[in-house]
Amino acid sequence: MKPKHSVNSIARVAVQIVFFVFFPAAFSVAFSGIRYVAEQIQRHEGISWNPFLFALVGLLAFTCVFGRFFCGYACAFGSLGDWLFAGSAFVQRRLRKKVFRLPDKVIAALLYVKYAVLAAIVVACVAGVYASVSGADPWGVFALIRAGNFSLAGREWAVAALGVIAVGMLFVERFFCMFLCPMGAVFDLLPMLPATTFNRVPEKCAKGCSLCTRACPAALSLGEGYGRHGECFQCGKCAAKCPTGSMRIGLRRLKGTEAWLTAAKAAVLFALCYKAIGM
Repeated sequence: MKPKHSVNSIARVAVQIVFFVFFPAAFSVAFSGIRYVAEQIQRHEGISWNPFLFALVGLLAFTCVFGRFFCGYACAFGSLGDWLFAGSAFVQRRLRKKVFRLPDKVIAALLYVKYAVLAAIVVACVAGVYASVSGADPWGVFALIRAGNFSLAGREWAVAALGVIAVGMLFVERFFCMFLCPMGAVFDLLPMLPATTFNRVPEKCAKGCSLCTRACPAALSLGEGYGRHGECFQCGKCAAKCPTGSMRIGLRRLKGTEAWLTAAKAAVLFALCYKAIGM
């Protein structure tokens, strides 16, 4: 199992590099679809297909079926966070023998911030004021810098926000993805199929071992039926750390509240799609 996990880790880094070099604006393109829909609602105009909407719908459909592979493999902003944290963790281990980690209660509280960010952006779009601050988002500035465009006049606040996020990435793994990413909030609201998330086979686990949970950048508790599977970045770090090979991607049963919540998400998504098509 270990060689397989090593190959998977190498393959993931290779895919991240490809997307970082050749498709640095993938995040901005997908999120532009969200902005487009909200702005069309504000204008009371119909929604028509365009490249941004195609990218958004394709990404949402892929995520519903396969999980958040975009976040774990293709998002250049997420990859930047992985690399900054990896470098910082290496230095921290050298200097203090221990990598800083936020308490679980703090992580649980901060997870809701990204929904507030998404709501604020959508409200701003619907109110017709988001266009006045166009280009002031940190991921847009990141895409410009990555593309070699350093004409950042008028974007000073976005540059400052990007700097703050970069500092957060140094000390908290997947800082932006977990706490601030509006697309991450959208993904977590999607009804994902129960065959696309990492699962633990309890009978194969070593007694008292929690390496998978400690390795998870989303701070997920990876037991049977955990309720935050929409936060999984599909990075595979839990499987790579597992000494017994008990972590796998495969079908699992949805139980109780999780089953009802997934069904509710599916119903809401269907209603929104029906409404959008009918506009």
